[in-house]
Amino acid sequence: MLYAEVVGHEALGAKLRESVRSGRVAHAQLFEGQEGAGALALARAHAQYLTCEQPTEADSCGRCTSCKAHAKMQHPDLHWCFPFFKADGQEKATSEPHQGTWREAMLEGPYLGVEDWLDRLGADRKQLFISVDEALEVNRKLGLKAFHGGWKVWICWLPETMRVDTANKFLKLMEEPTDRTVMLFVTQHPDRLLATIRSRVQRIHVPNLRPEEAAQGLVQRWGVDADMAASLAHVSDGNLAQALRMAKAGQDQPDLERFSAWMRSCWARDGRAMVEGSESFASLGREGQKRFLHYALHLVRQSIVGHYGAKELVRLTPAESAFLAKFSKFIHHDNVMALREALEEAHSDVAGNVNGKLVFVDLSLRVHRLLRLPASVD
Repeated sequence: MLYAEVVGHEALGAKLRESVRSGRVAHAQLFEGQEGAGALALARAHAQYLTCEQPTEADSCGRCTSCKAHAKMQHPDLHWCFPFFKADGQEKATSEPHQGTWREAMLEGPYLGVEDWLDRLGADRKQLFISVDEALEVNRKLGLKAFHGGWKVWICWLPETMRVDTANKFLKLMEEPTDRTVMLFVTQHPDRLLATIRSRVQRIHVPNLRPEEAAQGLVQRWGVDADMAASLAHVSDGNLAQALRMAKAGQDQPDLERFSAWMRSCWARDGRAMVEGSESFASLGREGQKRFLHYALHLVRQSIVGHYGAKELVRLTPAESAFLAKFSKFIHHDNVMALREALEEAHSDVAGNVNGKLVFVDLSLRVHRLLRLPASVD
């Protein structure tokens, strides 16, 4: 991937290229950026620049054997690590069965989130992780001689999904790096990494894209209509991964439909609807449940933002705006904090592997009481 294909972050790209030209390349680097900010895109561009045979001050050449291999995601000295689930019948838990799926995803572009990756894997009901077996496999690969005789680059997407024993294996690799090897970690949640890992990497903060930068990228790279791009960039607050999901889905918003039906059943305290909703909620799988609760929190926050007149901060699709125009009157200063707390506790329970049906029924009863709570008059 060329730096020219990265949306925004020109100054950060220039610093990364200067580090290569000056020979000050840290053997372990941590790209920290929220979903859709472009941390993975920058890591890919950095990897290509490191191995390019004829790099310029501005970018990789894009023409040499190495650059052509990167463009096809077939470079022998670039190794990948990402969260996965153990395939049925697989003796050891490694990413090998999923490398083809990952390659297809990267050929489409590096702007993806966990939700997109889960969808590609068909693993919405599975918990993704990076295993100890994967760490051992990475150690084996990085111990091989570089095919092109230059840098060997390893990119690990979402290292926060490592378990402690896995992280300790990678820590040993970082402390005893092989010659001319660069380890690039790409994280959305650096606080979830072991402190010992964070202390041994060069940390590179990748800020969120401004909506206007995201809109320009949508137009130039993906051919989205300018007005639609501006709308998507505004609603997603510059999150390119989310904007691309919304562009792909069009008018289809299953989470909004699920949320609106849920709120109706909570308001009416419809027991049958709540039970049916709990079964639908459980069918989403753990990651799907967490995603839906994040979405519910988003709508609650947007309701209260709209109440206080900060229209420029509202991030809603037309369908969401139409729904909240009627629903937001039930969310006010006397219940919004408790609603947020209830949703966050439910999210924590789901992450802790509590039964989804029980979580949803309990949450529904709490939400019913809070929605019926009248607003006090100041």
